Amino acid sequence: MATYIVNTGPNKEVHRDAYKVAQCRIGEISPSHRLDTNEDYTVTYPTVYDGCRYCYASKHRK
Repeated sequence: MATYIVNTGPNKEVHRDAYKVAQCRIGEISPSHRLDTNEDYTVTYPTVYDGCRYCYASKHRK
């Protein structure tokens, strides 16, 4: 199981699988814009990807 769910679409948001909640709306991410990975994109690409305000608040900056 992947640790992170990355929305590579216009929102550029990273969700943490273990902490996701209903407000995350991960089910609405298009399959073509969803990436399940163990790599934290908020660390690898800090100026591009933002953490989800609900499940990854420590990396949320918007």
